[in-house]
Amino acid sequence: MKNLKRAIRDGYVKINKRKDTVTYLPQGKTRKYSNPEEKIQLETYLTLLYKYRYPVKQIRVSDRVKIGSSSREADVVVYHDEKGKDPFITIECKKRKVSKNVFKEAIDQGFSYAAATNAEYVWATSGDKNAYFEVWDHAINERMKNRVANIPHFSQTKNSSAIHRFSKWLGRKPALTDTFLYSIVLFVFMGILTKLDVTYYDELRSFVEPFVSGFGWQLNWIFNTIVFAATLLSLVFGGIFMRSHQFFNTPRLQKRASYFFLALILFLPAWYMGISMSDPQWWSEAHFVSEPVKEWIFFLPYLKSMPFTFILVFLLITLLSRTA
Repeated sequence: MKNLKRAIRDGYVKINKRKDTVTYLPQGKTRKYSNPEEKIQLETYLTLLYKYRYPVKQIRVSDRVKIGSSSREADVVVYHDEKGKDPFITIECKKRKVSKNVFKEAIDQGFSYAAATNAEYVWATSGDKNAYFEVWDHAINERMKNRVANIPHFSQTKNSSAIHRFSKWLGRKPALTDTFLYSIVLFVFMGILTKLDVTYYDELRSFVEPFVSGFGWQLNWIFNTIVFAATLLSLVFGGIFMRSHQFFNTPRLQKRASYFFLALILFLPAWYMGISMSDPQWWSEAHFVSEPVKEWIFFLPYLKSMPFTFILVFLLITLLSRTA
């Protein structure tokens, strides 16, 4: 077996042929060496050490995994950390030349461990056959589109960005994911409408000014219009592209109520920030003319309102998901 002598020399493995045992020394776990599946497990262990270069303290063999109220043993689990708190890869091993159905069972078993531990990858192996998968939390039963060419090398995990780790964590929080998605949609519409209003400001003013001549021209009216229009466009977008979401997949009467409350949640924080700007000249014509980046006049109060909007949308999504 490739690298076995090296592992024995490095103090990772101990073979006792007389007792027919293999001991994984860092864990102190002893197994029956002549077991055909154990040989594949040992081979996988050595591959993780010397091909993929994972530190020995981040690899556990025959690791206990709690599934519901019961506890089972995953053949091999690779962790992000040495304390074994953050699972990364679950590996299920079978003996060589197993049938297609048995190998499929190994894949499903690996996924059951991954689902229970929030691991990110699954590797099923029989020595002569390998299958590698990325775990998709939103589609835990997917076995085709999430198939990958190989598991990551340890150097790739070291260089993985904090954004990647954050996105993985976010994927396990559907309410937060939905809130981020909807906030981005709203922000994009806000940006597009702001740019259009600044670009065609003179035309907009000449059209609106006759209707507000008795009240005086104030830019906060444009801001409120932008926010209101962005809210409506985001609702239309959600109704078309997010039909399966709790926001939009409701009976007609409930849909009207949920749309109304969502519109208030999206509009009111921005409206309040607009009227509560500390600078009394913020919405004046003079400020608009002097501001080098005129879009900033509309974006600053909106950015101030975003944390409140985000929290309210998150609470609404959480409430809808519990009552669905």
